[in-house]
Amino acid sequence: MNVLVVENDPCLRSAIAELVVGWGYNAVSVGTGRETLLMVQRKTFDLVLLDLLLPDVDAGEVIVQLKELHPHIGIVTMAEKSTSELEKEIRALGIVYYMCKPISENFLKEILDHMFSRKYKRINNVID
Repeated sequence: MNVLVVENDPCLRSAIAELVVGWGYNAVSVGTGRETLLMVQRKTFDLVLLDLLLPDVDAGEVIVQLKELHPHIGIVTMAEKSTSELEKEIRALGIVYYMCKPISENFLKEILDHMFSRKYKRINNVID
C-alpha cells in the first residue's frame, strides 16, 4: 500500500513516514499542499495522511483537488488545533478519518491496517 505523508513539521513528517515504512507499507513524504498535488499526479497513492495546517494551500482545497484527481483515494486528516466546525467541514469533503495531534501510533497503525485490508478485499473481488 502506498501512503503519502503530508506534514508541515519536518521532524514529525519524518517520524510518521518511518512508522509507516516500519509497518511494511510504502511511504513518501512532503511538506506542502503544492508538493502533495504534484506528487499524486506522478504516483498512485492508496492513502494520504494530511496535515490540516499547510504553509501554502488551504487543506480543504487540497482535499477537493485530491478527490478530483483520484475519487477513491483515502484521506486521513491530522489537526493540531481542532474545532467542531473545522471537523464538520473537513468530514463533509469525504475523508476517511479525522484525528487530532498528538497522533497515537497504535491508532494510526490500526487505520493503515484497515485501509490495507479494504484494498486487499477490493483487489480479490476484482480477481475472483
